[in-house]
Amino acid sequence: MKNTNIGIANLVVSKKLKDSYFNNNLIEESKKLTTDFFDVVKNSPILQLEFKVFNNIENKHIEDDLMATRYLDNNIKLFEVYTIEEIDAEREKLKGFLTEEVNSQDQERVNLYNAIDELITESLNDYDKVDVDGIHESFLFILNHIKAPRKKLIESADVEPINEDVIEIAINKFNEKYDTLNEDDKNLLKLLIKSSDEEKQELLETYKTENLTILESVHKDSIEEKILKTIQKIREMKYNKTTVHDDIIGLHELKKGLL
Repeated sequence: MKNTNIGIANLVVSKKLKDSYFNNNLIEESKKLTTDFFDVVKNSPILQLEFKVFNNIENKHIEDDLMATRYLDNNIKLFEVYTIEEIDAEREKLKGFLTEEVNSQDQERVNLYNAIDELITESLNDYDKVDVDGIHESFLFILNHIKAPRKKLIESADVEPINEDVIEIAINKFNEKYDTLNEDDKNLLKLLIKSSDEEKQELLETYKTENLTILESVHKDSIEEKILKTIQKIREMKYNKTTVHDDIIGLHELKKGLL
């Protein structure tokens, strides 16, 4: 593996977590690796910035040349407060997470990460050390990616990287009771990993409807007030991309408790 950067490290860690979950193998080892990875990132301002910028660039779509160039420039300029030496020192902390090579199906994604990596480091290099051809090629590669219609980089890949939110769900929501997950729990996590934003919105509405149906059928005076408050809270729930995972899991757990 040529480079050590947050994109490749996240790809390796995410793949290991997903493989262990779906194959029910080395679960504790992969959970610890993932938890340790995010602990390192969250305790490093540089790695936090890299995580954000790599994610921004990978998922952004802007058709206009000027706007896409400006967006890319604005992201890369965020690193101007650091030196190459400082960035390299923080990236050293990621080497322990590169436990395996990425497979050929992920090569296009790796190429993007390496191009972002090169653009960051070359933009900080001394004038007489800058690789002009390298920085030009990396810039064009990333610019073309941003301008291209948004799609999964490797549509045929068996395993795709998990975003940070879903990794946090796997750790925080299911960590303590992972061994006791039933099939509904497993299916829900799989849905959250694979679903689009539109599918998650539909899933949220489905869980809202199911919980409201159950709650509205309960008629016990001693708990009626609490039930009415819960019903009102569920009715007021709206799709929010930031909280949708927590909202769906909360409704899933509530439904299990009511049945």
